[in-house]
Amino acid sequence: MRATLVIFCLALLSFRSNSQISLIFADDFPDSAKTRAGIQADYSIGSNNLTNEFIGKFYTGGHIDTELKNEVLSRTKNKNRIGADINSGIFFAFKPDSVFHKKNLSFFLAIKDRQHFDASFSKDLYKIGFYGNKAYAGKTAYFNGFSMSLLRYQQFQLGIYSSQLDSGARWGVGLSFLKGEQYSAIFAKKAELYTSEDGEYIDFNTSIEMAKSDTANTGPAAFNGYGTSVDIYFEAPFKSKLGLSKIKVSVSDIGLISFNQNTLYVKQDSNFHYTGFNISSIYDLQDSSLAASTSQDSVLNSVAPFRKQSVSVTLPATLNLSFETKINKRLEMVEGIRYVFNANYKLLLYVRANIYFNPRFMLSATFSYGGYATYNYGLGVFASLGKGFMIYAGSNNIEGFIAPKKTTAQGAYILLIKNFK
Repeated sequence: MRATLVIFCLALLSFRSNSQISLIFADDFPDSAKTRAGIQADYSIGSNNLTNEFIGKFYTGGHIDTELKNEVLSRTKNKNRIGADINSGIFFAFKPDSVFHKKNLSFFLAIKDRQHFDASFSKDLYKIGFYGNKAYAGKTAYFNGFSMSLLRYQQFQLGIYSSQLDSGARWGVGLSFLKGEQYSAIFAKKAELYTSEDGEYIDFNTSIEMAKSDTANTGPAAFNGYGTSVDIYFEAPFKSKLGLSKIKVSVSDIGLISFNQNTLYVKQDSNFHYTGFNISSIYDLQDSSLAASTSQDSVLNSVAPFRKQSVSVTLPATLNLSFETKINKRLEMVEGIRYVFNANYKLLLYVRANIYFNPRFMLSATFSYGGYATYNYGLGVFASLGKGFMIYAGSNNIEGFIAPKKTTAQGAYILLIKNFK
């Protein structure tokens, strides 16, 4: 299992929790270089209760035994969360000698594939899903506040980046056109499941809202919606008692996508009463109407029948704020926060130490708390490979590969940059 996850992560990779603009300009864009190009990819997944082993087996269809279910149950709280991101793309940056009579002004463009998933669920939902409802005979299981969102889209971004402000401050702005490929979402303000004491019936009382993009038009080429977004980035150096410091702030993915009229949508309060079905003869098992009456679609439509309409989706916008201090030529300390809006995300606090062995090689170690998981541990590396090539690689959740049975997050990242004269 561990080998499978390692291969999967190395194939998809992951990038750090920086803004998209600082990703493109992850280091100084030297005066000797007029153009740079890069390739990056993005993979991460985390939960406060679901272990890496559990997630891996659930995703691949592996056997989830009682021991594994009980291990996760011991971590499960009244409210739980899970989230994942997979991104990949290419980018280019250009530095003309003078634009608008200003030096050190760069233009950039990026093309990316973006995927995001997040969910919030109760302890009762986990127990019903993996243990059944036998223990709830004569009781009500509460799924109130359940939410789930899956979004995939393609992004074409154009922007401008400057390093010519007072005291060496830098800023950047990026505008994006978005092509919506896929969207699925559920929000249950109220969802209560009552099981009768004798098990003869169940009552499902809900106040629910659901949406799903065009099911007949899928895949990377699907154009089910369109939208726009903006990224903003700013950094400024200052002197502190510990040394030369820098503050960085960015807000990414401020925008929305409007999915078209073929989107399935429902918003409804309902009470579904299910008593099963009676079989009076063995020949009833061959009746096609029996299968039709108990199909997934028929049950779902009984609870909440869909209609088609357009739906606007707000992107999960990300706020980053960090302070960097150069303690000496070998050590740099970074403290920061990260928050993702509209994504069941918990405020992430982190501390990172960057250790420079020389100008061409750096190692970093990160400790953080929050996000979709709880405690997170990361290792990273930067290397200048010569001839204008640079690479950043590592993981913000290295613990996921070391102890998948006991940890609840994993990820890895890579960024390859080439500067051209």
